[in-house]
Amino acid sequence: MSEKIIGYLLLITGIVIMILASFSVYRVFTKQTKPVQIFNTSGINLDLNKLIAGSLPPQAQTQLNSQATQQIIPPELINDSSNIFMHLVLMGFFVSLGYKLSSLGINLLRPIVVKLKSKEVTTEH
Repeated sequence: MSEKIIGYLLLITGIVIMILASFSVYRVFTKQTKPVQIFNTSGINLDLNKLIAGSLPPQAQTQLNSQATQQIIPPELINDSSNIFMHLVLMGFFVSLGYKLSSLGINLLRPIVVKLKSKEVTTEH
């Protein structure tokens, strides 16, 4: 009887974990909540002075110095996409954990039936 209670407890716990993880992913993709903030990087910048430093006349170089770095990819784009991906991976881990707990609970709930085929051994004299 004790294993039935533990089985039901594991089954319900696993299902609740899977539902909560799925609901969290749904809320992140519909932008109701923010994903887990793991990454906080700067954007990708390109320094134009280093790119074409020697081939410009002096007056063009002074104008170029005022806008020395050009931002290629903004940091929000990099951080948001990386954080959403990591949130998805983390919630996938929780879903697999819930699946394992539920399957362990189901194995405890099922009756164990062993069917053996017996071979008859005949001895000839």
